[in-house]
Amino acid sequence: MVTVLGKKLVFGRDQIITATQASKNFGEVRRRSKRAPLYVSDRNSEIDTVIVDFDEFEAMAVELEALREERFYAVAAERLAASREPGAEKPVPLEEVLGPEGYGAFLEIDPDDPSDEELFE
Repeated sequence: MVTVLGKKLVFGRDQIITATQASKNFGEVRRRSKRAPLYVSDRNSEIDTVIVDFDEFEAMAVELEALREERFYAVAAERLAASREPGAEKPVPLEEVLGPEGYGAFLEIDPDDPSDEELFE
């Protein structure tokens, strides 16, 4: 399990290994990483890689994605609330919403592709 205190990772010296140790003893490194993440240092004693158990990694990835989704909906709710404030009911040009590339692609769409017959088969 990863421990965070004051927006910094907290770990012990026994969790730091060199890249050479990791390459020479990879089986042992894999076993140790199931108990706690291992931090791999480079030649400059800088930590540049983390070896973590897959279940731990998967849990972190799932939680991160859930937080991203939660933040997305929070921002959308804030924007919706702001759009309902008096004076906020002004139209937004489609080009501004889509951006220059998206608007250019929109203008290139052939309105007859696919045909109505293909759409409503």
